[in-house]
Amino acid sequence: MDSLVASGTGTVRLPNVLGLELAQIIERLIIRLEFEPGQHLTEQQICERFDVSRSPVREAFRQLEAIGLVVRHTRKGIRVTDMTPEHVDEIYFVRTPLESIAASCAARNASKADIEYLERAVDALDKSLAQDDAEAFFDANMAYFDRVHAITGNRTLENILRTIEKQAMRYRYFAHTHSREMQEHSAGDLRKVLLSIRDRNEQEAHDRTLVMMRNAQARIVGIVQQYCERQKDIR
Repeated sequence: MDSLVASGTGTVRLPNVLGLELAQIIERLIIRLEFEPGQHLTEQQICERFDVSRSPVREAFRQLEAIGLVVRHTRKGIRVTDMTPEHVDEIYFVRTPLESIAASCAARNASKADIEYLERAVDALDKSLAQDDAEAFFDANMAYFDRVHAITGNRTLENILRTIEKQAMRYRYFAHTHSREMQEHSAGDLRKVLLSIRDRNEQEAHDRTLVMMRNAQARIVGIVQQYCERQKDIR
């Protein structure tokens, strides 16, 4: 089987790739801004980059459109969804209460192994901050939330959060890699939530997550507003 590799800008050979696998690769490139907001993506471009046929590319585009990472414009084809402050607000209007519920469930359900995993994730956040490694910080942040979602014991909640995360991750990656202050607040807030989970305090975990998410929303909106203003100046 051919190796799945999605780094760099050259051709990556994936002749046996399926639409789902290709969608996951493109998704990662969008989240990490290698495919930029508003960028035009063509079937030809993706076929050449990954050495695949048009069929999996079309399927990948359909899946990415379904989760909101690309949009299809009449006569303009597929473009990466723009990043806007309004979109951040839409995402967090839904994400904030669900993450708060997830934290409450985690406080109720977390095993000793779960708590130890979350502790290692938070420690990794602190280590990444000390090393000024924004990429590693983002990865540790993702690992923390993924584990909390898995702990909820509610498959429906986990699936909904996973879908919302697809859109939220790009904003979080952008904010974490452009603002050390964002990283510092995120690490501190997650440690407070973890204390509540470890103490089995469901209400406190819920409330601390609610505050954390609202603060994160405000910071991300500010960072994205600055980005949008710079883009206007460039144009």
